[in-house]
Amino acid sequence: MTVKHSWTESERDIVRRDYDGHVLSALRIASKIGVTLFAVKGQVGIMGLAMDKSPRWTDREVETLREMITQYSPITIARRLHRSVNSVVVKSKRLGLSRRVRDGWFTKKEVCEILGVDHKKIQGYIDKGELKASWHTERKPQKNGMALWHIETKDLREFIKKNIGDFQGRNVDLVVIVWLVNGDIE
Repeated sequence: MTVKHSWTESERDIVRRDYDGHVLSALRIASKIGVTLFAVKGQVGIMGLAMDKSPRWTDREVETLREMITQYSPITIARRLHRSVNSVVVKSKRLGLSRRVRDGWFTKKEVCEILGVDHKKIQGYIDKGELKASWHTERKPQKNGMALWHIETKDLREFIKKNIGDFQGRNVDLVVIVWLVNGDIE
């Protein structure tokens, strides 16, 4: 059984002074203090000394993100900005940008939330041709979610009118359904 190390202020000073963001410096510190690499990395995280390896967002990139977020999937934006998908998603959340507002179409996930059903049920409707959907990106949506299903508002409206009896319960977003059926959402 290992005993948790109690860090002293002088050991923390060593970490502050010697840690440069690389594993080698963390290994040297671990050896000097007599702890594991993971103990040093944990202390680095607690002390807020972890180095941010991703480049800072430029004003131009942020503006591009703001312009594209309502029209394109995060993977498309990431490719265009030469950033990771995670970076795009995190930055959009930090900026308070909604990835859900689009003109004239919904993703399969959004349809699931509106109708209060599991994605497998919606996928079944798509596979049977009862709900028209296309691929939003050049790649077919797969299990890893690297692309979006593109469901036009008019197609969703018709689908709801034909199948309204299938969607009942407390998870249904009744307000959005009423707006869709009334034509308030285009």
